[in-house]
Amino acid sequence: MTVYDQHMHTLFSPDSSETFEEYLKHTPGMLVTTEHLDFNDHYVDGEDTKLDYQSYNQTIDQLNEKYNNRIRKGIEIGYTKESYNQIQDYLIDKEFDVQLLSVHQNGEYDFLQPIVKEKDVQDVMNDYFPLLLEAVTNFPTANVLAHFDYGIRLFDASVEELQGHETIVKQVLQKVIDKQMAIELNTRSMYQYGNVALYEQMIDWYVVLGGKSVSLGSDAHSTDYYGYHFEDAIALLEKHGISSVTIFEKQQPTQLPSSEMKKER
Repeated sequence: MTVYDQHMHTLFSPDSSETFEEYLKHTPGMLVTTEHLDFNDHYVDGEDTKLDYQSYNQTIDQLNEKYNNRIRKGIEIGYTKESYNQIQDYLIDKEFDVQLLSVHQNGEYDFLQPIVKEKDVQDVMNDYFPLLLEAVTNFPTANVLAHFDYGIRLFDASVEELQGHETIVKQVLQKVIDKQMAIELNTRSMYQYGNVALYEQMIDWYVVLGGKSVSLGSDAHSTDYYGYHFEDAIALLEKHGISSVTIFEKQQPTQLPSSEMKKER
């Protein structure tokens, strides 16, 4: 089997223009996309970012006839307490193979907006990590907790600064374990935003707590980042004694030996 990238976007997300067909050229194996769902999305001036499920579903069904059922369906849920009911209403009649759970905003701004850079990293951590804990505690159906560091991506945060929030990050990780979710290694966070050391510390805490279920996702919005640095992420997992990754079909987990995750050139 080739790369199974479990966090990626197509033109069904507003910040991507990539097609399924272009991604399919990069792998002979399975493809899953995880399109955005964010109500009152501050990244787009407070508008709702809502996947057109009917069109998404129809497109995948048509492509699966042509490409031998190689495409699965996914969604990246941007959690806020205020949008919880809207999210549940949206999901109630829809089927996905995988649900990613993310925290992108705090109700006032998205954590990747320029205003965040004006703040102190400790203040942002004190804001962001409780929101992450709230999301993983309250949300009932997600399979993967995505990019645990999203809220601090704009900072050159150190391991020591992260360690100052060890208690709450461990609470987040324990909830992931208790709810039988997977934790994501987001390879753009790691190798584009330079947060490898933060992820290594997180993995160490996760393993000590008994965590074993890990998802690999590039957060690709184009084929340029498909399977981005997966070989390096797999080597990091193996260093910590994890030799498989968790993939989902119809929200049911399967352990895939990491040795089978080879990127096609």
